[in-house]
Amino acid sequence: MLFSFGMPFIHLFSPSYQVLDAAARTLRMIYQSKLAPKYDFFQEENMQFLLSLLKSENENLTGLGAGIVIHSCKTIGEQNILCHTGVLEKLTSLLDGSLSQRDASLESLAAIIRDNPAAVSNFVELRCGRALHCVTELTKDKYPRTRLLACLCLISLKNSSTCYLQDIGIKTKLVYILLELLDDSGPVGDEASFAFSSLIAEKEDLQKLAFEANAINKFNCLLQKHPIQPKRLEGVLLALADLCSKLECCRSNFLSLQVCCLCLCFCF
Repeated sequence: MLFSFGMPFIHLFSPSYQVLDAAARTLRMIYQSKLAPKYDFFQEENMQFLLSLLKSENENLTGLGAGIVIHSCKTIGEQNILCHTGVLEKLTSLLDGSLSQRDASLESLAAIIRDNPAAVSNFVELRCGRALHCVTELTKDKYPRTRLLACLCLISLKNSSTCYLQDIGIKTKLVYILLELLDDSGPVGDEASFAFSSLIAEKEDLQKLAFEANAINKFNCLLQKHPIQPKRLEGVLLALADLCSKLECCRSNFLSLQVCCLCLCFCF
């Protein structure tokens, strides 16, 4: 009900700044739920409203727009219409904004380019490649969550199109950044192992880089810590499975560290 009344209220009645900000903040929080209503990008009025949100100088309005994209962009058709109507450009402009806007932009961009080579090409060509450079630079940001989201955006780009990010330097950088983020005690540390798994899955060259970065020992150290939260444990085990899926050197290292015994203990 709040969604039904809140959107028209923002859109039509131009309330005071305080009321507008409060309504946007509330709807932004709602859009973090999987139960939030899916937005229809194919309706012209909806698309214009989304663009107006992303053009705003208000952080909660731009955050609401980004949240709508993250929650509702699920199909190739939806990704393509967001690319062709200017949403991609608006989101990349937020990469130069506040911390909140940068993080929201990175997450939205990852959703738009995921498994869509055409969307990846559109993104890479934006601003003569400066948008991609900006995302790459954000992997060095001082905030752990921003670094994680920048890595996820690059992983989404790389997994969607093999034409890009083939340089061994950026691959190595992603491996080391994600291994470093595993030490974060909060949600970033929980999500880093899943991101690491997505980076190396089915990719022998990246698994070799991870092996050389001593990744198995890193995950072994994480398993030694007690208690270990279920989500973090799931991510660690998933990453280990992907890490040992192709290379015998990884399997041998895994066994030599007796990580297998730890994994069996967790199973039982």
